Amino acid sequence: MSNDAAAAPEPTVPPPTVTADEDAGRLTHASKTRIWVVMIALVAFVEVIPMQYSVVSLIIPKIGLAFPSSGANATWSLTIIGVVGAATLPLCGKISDLFGKKRTLLVLGALLMIGTLISAVTSNWAVFLVGRGLMGTSFCMSAVAYGAVRDLMPRRMIPVMMGVVATGFGASSILAPVIGGLLTDHYSWRSVFWFVLIYVAVTGPVLAFVMPESPYRVKQRLDVLGALLIGFGLAGALIYVSEGSSWGWGGSNLIYLVGGLVLLVAFCLWENHIDYPLMELRMLRTPVVAIAMTLSLLATWAIALPNLLISYMFETPKPSALKAQVLAGISAKEHVPVSLISQFVHFQGDINYAAGFSIFQLAWHITIFLSVAAMILGPVGGLLARRYGSRAPLILSGVVLLLAFALWTFWHGAWVWQATIGLLWGAGYGLYYAGGPNLLVDVIPAQRQGISAGMAAAFGSIGSALAIALATPILAAHPFQLVATPPGSKPVVSDIPQVYTNTAFTLNYLLLGVPIAIFIIILAVVLRAGRTPARGGILGEDAAPVAAALIDAGAGVLVESGASVGEDAVHQATRAEAPALEATTAEVPAQEAPSVEAPVQETASTEA
Repeated sequence: MSNDAAAAPEPTVPPPTVTADEDAGRLTHASKTRIWVVMIALVAFVEVIPMQYSVVSLIIPKIGLAFPSSGANATWSLTIIGVVGAATLPLCGKISDLFGKKRTLLVLGALLMIGTLISAVTSNWAVFLVGRGLMGTSFCMSAVAYGAVRDLMPRRMIPVMMGVVATGFGASSILAPVIGGLLTDHYSWRSVFWFVLIYVAVTGPVLAFVMPESPYRVKQRLDVLGALLIGFGLAGALIYVSEGSSWGWGGSNLIYLVGGLVLLVAFCLWENHIDYPLMELRMLRTPVVAIAMTLSLLATWAIALPNLLISYMFETPKPSALKAQVLAGISAKEHVPVSLISQFVHFQGDINYAAGFSIFQLAWHITIFLSVAAMILGPVGGLLARRYGSRAPLILSGVVLLLAFALWTFWHGAWVWQATIGLLWGAGYGLYYAGGPNLLVDVIPAQRQGISAGMAAAFGSIGSALAIALATPILAAHPFQLVATPPGSKPVVSDIPQVYTNTAFTLNYLLLGVPIAIFIIILAVVLRAGRTPARGGILGEDAAPVAAALIDAGAGVLVESGASVGEDAVHQATRAEAPALEATTAEVPAQEAPSVEAPVQETASTEA
């Protein structure tokens, strides 16, 4: 055996150093009151993520009108959130493992406040996007919050708590759209950003006072270059996708697509080369991790799409009112009576969906029902995961999302249809965010939770950005138009800004919604893990392939004693995927073991 060990390759990735027992800071013996006070403070703070995203989604048409230089690209006020999130989420996941979840959450809150202030006061489109980019770092809070739940909550409560963190207690789901609507209707869209700023200024100190800091740490290096490569790579590719319909799909504009793809390839090469990657792409070699990350991308795509489309549809003035506004504007500009102009113009395109809702009316008629469904089904999905496994809520999520998009394709022209069918969409939203995080918690070793949560959230940000970027050219290709035919002249066609025909929304639901939901169902059905009740981070045989893959990569996976991957499962997986490592890891001298201060932990490779 010693000869075999000598011939075995040396690990290429240094093992992470664990500086505290994973259960050291867990509130296992705390009172229920104490546990729920901590949970409420955490959820209230991180609810700013869906709050600022959903409220800004509602006011995109108004933002576009306030920044004429944005043209048809007001949607970048949402797209940039996904780009920044994808670049910073894995980095923040590592930082939270290194410096603590509580500290990281508070720093992210400070960055959010700075970005919100910039967005609230600037009149420059580029500066506004910088502020939105800083606000995009708030998406990292989701990954950090999942890590905090894993580190602090009693294990039996973790499956349900994951669903609660994802969908909240209702502040963002119900109150935020209503408050945002009232503020926008009575003041301006900028008041929404002031509200977000005040919200974080209030909930941040409460979190700092109430929530304990977990002593559990995983020391690792930060991959800043990787964050820059993926950030600029995604930005280049998405700029081309969202702008292609207005710029043209060829010529010099291809530099954005080519440059972005080159940077993304460089990112993958870099991540596989270094010992401290931003994303451990090696984990994607394991089917359960690859499927989990793909599900994160697809589900967030499916969730982001209606947020954009609904605001454009129902905030558009009613057809008669819109046409009167356009004619009045031309009359004032040309100093010609409306009655004379109307003889030589007509409008082209079906906008019978337009309801002319204010932000408050939109929230009260539609978004509140969608959000309530998500809020209720989040904890319900957590209960399903605890009883039947994480795979069950994931399959149900795909099914109800498919029904929602299929029905919306044909019936989306009235607010009653949007709200009624939207209950299915909201259910899919809540069920996914109960199943996805629980799946990762039960198959990823604790030492990789920060990285895996960051990766999942990053894939989700990419999905959100892709949905918005791909929806934009479909909308732009079907504008509502004014056709003017002066006497003796050829017709002149002009697009009405920020107004799109019914066909644009039908195609978005059909092409960008239905197929994505089908893919979610297929991936959830073939998923091998998540078929046993969720365990709140106690690793079972579902985790064996992941542990074996990390051992194969030389990552030195550590698994806690008493909650470890089954010895036979890891042994068999390691034999199948890395035969040469069996000899290497069979006998590890004590002085060569990874540095672990807590005596209750041992290496999975030693167990094997």
